[in-house]
Amino acid sequence: MKLINTLAFVALAALASCSNGTADKQQSSSQSPSDTTAQTETKKSPISGTVTIAMNGDMMLGSLKPNRLLPENDGKDLLRDSREITRSADVACGNLEGVLADEGSTRKAPGPLSFSFMMPTRYVNHLVDAGYDFMGIANNHIYDFWDAGTQSTIKTLRDAGIGVAGTKDCETSIKEINGVKYGFCAFGHEDYSLKTQDTATVKRIITGLRPQCDILIVCFHGGAEGTGCRHVPHGKEYFHGMDRGDVRQFAHMSIDCGADIVYGHGPHVPRGMELYNDHLIAYSLGNFCTLGMSTAAQTGYAPLLVAKIDGNGKFVEGKIHSFIQGHRIGPRRDASNLVPKDIRSLTLDDFKDNKLDIADDGTIKPKK
Repeated sequence: MKLINTLAFVALAALASCSNGTADKQQSSSQSPSDTTAQTETKKSPISGTVTIAMNGDMMLGSLKPNRLLPENDGKDLLRDSREITRSADVACGNLEGVLADEGSTRKAPGPLSFSFMMPTRYVNHLVDAGYDFMGIANNHIYDFWDAGTQSTIKTLRDAGIGVAGTKDCETSIKEINGVKYGFCAFGHEDYSLKTQDTATVKRIITGLRPQCDILIVCFHGGAEGTGCRHVPHGKEYFHGMDRGDVRQFAHMSIDCGADIVYGHGPHVPRGMELYNDHLIAYSLGNFCTLGMSTAAQTGYAPLLVAKIDGNGKFVEGKIHSFIQGHRIGPRRDASNLVPKDIRSLTLDDFKDNKLDIADDGTIKPKK
């Protein structure tokens, strides 16, 4: 289990350290703005058994502007039910749906479809306390407060020792944890993020990152939004006229280029999963901790996926931990396991050659 001392960690971060202070998880990290600036030496994988990767979808922990909406106890209880799972995994990843900043003006005009989110920079401590190692920022809210908001987010995460990726200023991140090098990259559908639709850039980043790490994790923000968009279609998706990408094509291409595991978010609801060439794809992990956003029906479903993979990145087994968001209180355990049952149903509907068995309790195994 990761035992995190936030105050000690922040003090170390002020001394330019890039390690998460844990009792049994030793980390070092490097940020790579592009594949041309990083090392290219290929090493034999140090993984003799398996590693566990915890993944979840959108996180927006509270907002200062344009509308002030902060949680009780300054957010310290938001992740109380899930933090032991993310701490215990070898590596934990999420999607930060908004900026970490303390000042700035939104670039968006007011309106019924206008949403901007500014989390206080101190809220990075909640991510540290929960043991997160990487955050993707390739989403449609990372530019809510112009370039200043994006840069504040990147700096705040890096200063806290959390790897960040998803824009042209931070294409990839690499962290060494317990002797294993993890590479992380993220893609979205907006021009200010790295785009799933930009095939040449996707291939360049993933193939460039592949020789630098032992395990390569790809996350993406893609697909249409809402409870009517729970299924994974074939071909491109559009939302309010905007191209949201062809998520099947993107996920398959990512693995063909060297990704070990791919997970998505963006539709605000869970979607099905697929085993592709022995590698796991989770097409949408939906919302996870999105304070002030809708939690009606499946938008309140908050899966926390833990996948065990071997040294070749092949999926061994996993579990969908079932959480449901309460109104403004974050993800709470769901004893009825509604979430994995929903994902199993979607998986069976959308992938006719499905190679995964998903049990009622969320346990996932490759079919024999």
